[in-house]
Amino acid sequence: MAAAGRWTVLALAVLPPALAQAAEPILCGTRWLAEQRATGALPALAAARPAAPRQAEPPPVAVGTEQLFPVYGSVTPVRATCRYVGPRCFVFVENAQWDTEGGPVLQSDVDKLAELFEASTPADPDRGIYDLLVEAFGEAEDVDGYEQIFLLVLDMADPHLVGFFDPAVPRDLLYLSQFHLRREAYLARGTLAHELQHLLHWGSDRNEENWVNEGLSGYAEAVAGFPEADPAAVPAFLDRPETSLTTWRGFPRNYGATYLFAAYLAERHGPDLIRALVSEPANGIAGVDRALEGIGSGDRFVDAWSRWVAANYASDDPQLAYGALGGRRVRTLDYDSLPQERLPFALTDAWGTVNVLFRTPGDLAIDFEGQEGAGFLAWTYAMSPGASRLEEVSLIGGDRGQAQAAGIDSLVLIVGSTSPQGGGFELSAEVSTDLAVAGLPEAGPASSTLGEAYPNPFNSEVRIPWSLAEQGPVELSVLSLGGQRLRALVMGRRPAGRHEAVWDGRDDAGRWAASGTYFVRLRTGGSTSLGRLALIR
Repeated sequence: MAAAGRWTVLALAVLPPALAQAAEPILCGTRWLAEQRATGALPALAAARPAAPRQAEPPPVAVGTEQLFPVYGSVTPVRATCRYVGPRCFVFVENAQWDTEGGPVLQSDVDKLAELFEASTPADPDRGIYDLLVEAFGEAEDVDGYEQIFLLVLDMADPHLVGFFDPAVPRDLLYLSQFHLRREAYLARGTLAHELQHLLHWGSDRNEENWVNEGLSGYAEAVAGFPEADPAAVPAFLDRPETSLTTWRGFPRNYGATYLFAAYLAERHGPDLIRALVSEPANGIAGVDRALEGIGSGDRFVDAWSRWVAANYASDDPQLAYGALGGRRVRTLDYDSLPQERLPFALTDAWGTVNVLFRTPGDLAIDFEGQEGAGFLAWTYAMSPGASRLEEVSLIGGDRGQAQAAGIDSLVLIVGSTSPQGGGFELSAEVSTDLAVAGLPEAGPASSTLGEAYPNPFNSEVRIPWSLAEQGPVELSVLSLGGQRLRALVMGRRPAGRHEAVWDGRDDAGRWAASGTYFVRLRTGGSTSLGRLALIR
């Protein structure tokens, strides 16, 4: 990981000038190494992990043992001496950096590092980083015959590089910068947890997509008690919520987004999901889907992402908020007056959002028209005296629809896209005359319609308003995402007028439905209406 709060182009003294000039800004040393090797900017090491022959009994390591360690981009290995031996780690220090050799690293620095790794962290005074992360992410794969992890403290060629795990080295080994270990302890310790997660994850799934792997490494920092080792990452994402969760570009905002999503998954679904995600062979969105399925959740990636993007705005809503956000919220594009005609917006990636805030008390109607094929998803989060309400906007064909809300103080429209290319959309907003006259004597409905369910998401029960233009046959049912009927709420003939049904989260056999997204379907004569319900246990 690179030092926080800065963006620097690596110019390593051990690299040829052409390679130094071509280096890209980095944050995670492990990710930077992988990208450099993929483009040929860094040569492969002579021994590729884990191709080195395993010895049945590896040579013993004791305090004072000297070994050579390969380092990226350098033909000459680093000579280092063991300064600590424990049940979880060996701590080696580059000879030139040891205090009796004229270097700055003291035995007290080594002892503090070993205690942190083996015995005590801010998250748990009785457990070290290793035990906490193994519990959270799973055991490390042993590639060198030692039970311990090697920690190598050395002088890194670039002052902004803090630490990394190098999968090309046939050892269970983490590299740490002596400078940051001594001068920027919080950053270095968070980086140690970050890079250990990469090592653990590599042992279970060597080709995980970057956004998942980096998000879990960001979460590992929090597990060890050093959340947001780079304090710029989360604010960078909150300022740019259009940032794609799944398109990895290595900017601080990518780290911020993926960390928050991983932390959200852990808080909402528990530690079993995180372990399942690390061990799941499928990668990216498919891996999240299978991990959720593996723990018995009815959710899929799109369900978790939908609630997460809403929570990133509704950070003070007890039903939606999550701890890692700490009360912060994403930036909104604000409008203080009505009407607004054909406001243009665009998303350039999948799985990012535009958040449009209307500070217009009263009754509001928003027309949405999006680019065809962009696969838009949209929600409103309406705030009114004493209550707030999240609702999904029904979009016809994924690109057209209308949202209405009555008696609001303000409302946020959250729009995302499932298309890798994103797409443009336009919004028009005005005072809703339909809702404004709700206090007048009620006339019968002009057509049969399915209203917005509330509360939605729900925990114990959800109320589903619907209306019938004229007396006739009605079927109102709850369906699974696969279209199977779970519960028949209304069956048979009903009089014209406005009605309401209640679903308590059970199927027709009285069994509780799992957390997840469901459809509610209204059939009246020749017409069918469809809405979505989100059940959270």
